[in-house]
Amino acid sequence: MLARHAGFCRGVKLAVELAQEAARCGPVFALGELVHNEAVLQRLQEQGVSFVETLEQVPDRATVLIRTHGAVPEVFAEALRRELHVIDTTCVYVRRLQQLVAKLATEGKQVLIVGDAEHPEVRALSAWGRGQTVVVSQVTELENIRLKTPLAVVFQTTQRRSIAGEIGEKLKASEPAVEIYDTICQATWRRQEAVRRLASTVDVMVVIGSRQSANTLKLAEICRVAGAETIEVAGAAELDSGQLRGAKTVGVAAGASTPDWTMKEVIAKMETEKDMSQQDEQVVAEQSAFAEVLRGFSVGEVVKGIVVRVTDEEVLVDIGYKSEGVLPRQEVSMEGGQSLPAIFHDGQELDLQVKEVDEQEGKITLSRLGIARKLKWAEVEKALQDGTVLSGRVKEATPAGLVVDLGGGLEGFMPGSMVDVRYIPDFKEFVNTEISFKVMELRREREKVILSRKQLLEEETSSRKEQILGSLQAGQIIRGTVRRLTTFGAFVDVGGIDGLVHVSEISWNRVEHPSQALKVGEEVEVKIIELVPERERIGLSIRQAQPDPWTEVARKFKPGDAVEGRITRLVNFGAFVELIPGVEGLVHISQLANHHVKQPSEVVSEGQDVKVKILDINTAAKRVSLSMREAAPRSKKEPVQQHVSDAAPALTLGDLFGDLFNGRKGE
Repeated sequence: MLARHAGFCRGVKLAVELAQEAARCGPVFALGELVHNEAVLQRLQEQGVSFVETLEQVPDRATVLIRTHGAVPEVFAEALRRELHVIDTTCVYVRRLQQLVAKLATEGKQVLIVGDAEHPEVRALSAWGRGQTVVVSQVTELENIRLKTPLAVVFQTTQRRSIAGEIGEKLKASEPAVEIYDTICQATWRRQEAVRRLASTVDVMVVIGSRQSANTLKLAEICRVAGAETIEVAGAAELDSGQLRGAKTVGVAAGASTPDWTMKEVIAKMETEKDMSQQDEQVVAEQSAFAEVLRGFSVGEVVKGIVVRVTDEEVLVDIGYKSEGVLPRQEVSMEGGQSLPAIFHDGQELDLQVKEVDEQEGKITLSRLGIARKLKWAEVEKALQDGTVLSGRVKEATPAGLVVDLGGGLEGFMPGSMVDVRYIPDFKEFVNTEISFKVMELRREREKVILSRKQLLEEETSSRKEQILGSLQAGQIIRGTVRRLTTFGAFVDVGGIDGLVHVSEISWNRVEHPSQALKVGEEVEVKIIELVPERERIGLSIRQAQPDPWTEVARKFKPGDAVEGRITRLVNFGAFVELIPGVEGLVHISQLANHHVKQPSEVVSEGQDVKVKILDINTAAKRVSLSMREAAPRSKKEPVQQHVSDAAPALTLGDLFGDLFNGRKGE
């Protein structure tokens, strides 16, 4: 039986292929051996690939290949200076680990690397740590080193999980604040786990690979720990048929540096052995199903993988198999105008479905069609069950609520009443934005998913409300944000809770509507004038957070002063005049003019500048009595003059009205 995930790993296979491809165009210098396999190295040398230890052995402007283990930062700098053409085949897991180590070191943390200090991957990692790293290979070595805080732990990508677990537990017990990062390659872990399971079910395990390969040595160790008799061979020539005699079941595992043709040679030799042909029916059936086991995947199976290369036509994905899975363009659901490079990138983790398996070519075709929707349904169902938070993009706003793209071709609906804890007059502001929410209802048969953002917001704010209310005090002046305007006032957010500023408390000036003085989103300073925690009611005032202009009245004005002001409004009983911003006085209708006035509008209008005289000031009641009549008093009447000619005879009443009286006598 062949262990699943046996043979070349994705990184090694890619490095070998790139080296062969580059060698067709000219000499290639590989910085270190690409694989721990003499046969593979010999083939590469015959094809024009030279293996060097340092860049000093590489001519200027030549092609140099960085192996999967990666290289120290200085190598890349030197290659750039010498204009070398670099083919970087650093494994995606290793590159990600290098970036992590560099980041942790930059943050001032000591980085503990669990791995083989002499392994090229670990040597490169130490260099990326810029002197902030220390290396151990076993849990017992922790006693001999001095660890500093803050401390972070990473693992060589091919490290055994059992060792990683031991060291992690030991450190957590002594350093509770330690940060532990799982950096073991998933493909490596899958390979080791498959070997462990197989070794526990067979009599003998044959491990194929170089004895210089750390990966192969770990596999052999795993087999022995699992209880299987273990035979290590580099190739078919080293296999001794006598070692298999008497074994009813034999398992085969291969390290990451072992090519397919080496595995096939070993298995072919095993099949020709007489003892193997006489095994019981179960073993023969297992061997005849070799192609099925070698494939290791079945059509329709859901697999996880990491993107290793993206072209316009396909995506190559590391799924832990001996070769990459292929995701063709036609197996990806794309919106108009999209391209594969716009959707996928190296190192991206994907869930995919096996569509086709070509046993002859060893090719696995993958698909994203259908799997994304299937996985999304599972995610949504789990979110409903566990109460976890999901996120999605708002596709459309309707009068009834929001249509949310959940991904995977699945949509959810968020009723308007579940969008926010506050009133939202127009849902269009959410379109094309990413929002978080909870799943409230799910009916798969009707493809109905009901979402609530309000539920999430309420849960997030409920824990803060009590704390916020407890921190507030009446009379306190704080800052807030205007959230909503109404005819009777403005609602202001003061840290997660809305308080009301009544229209009369917006300004010392008269405000007819809040929109005259405020805008939604504006930051304002408010004074808490009422606080009822049990009802979550907060009364606020903007004007009381500002200086009271009435404090200036007594200093600036006194009764008898004649001043100028502007009429702000007219009422039936008079006109209000603004003396200074925030201070108005009343000109009673009887004080508007020297003559009788029925309506103030007969003599004045709003916005008119007028002269007034201060009759009285009552600062306690905040009242000022004014007079326009006293400010412009009626002038004294001139004496009536008799404009009669001196030559004219004097007239008497009899002269003027005598005829009238005479007429009455004759009646």
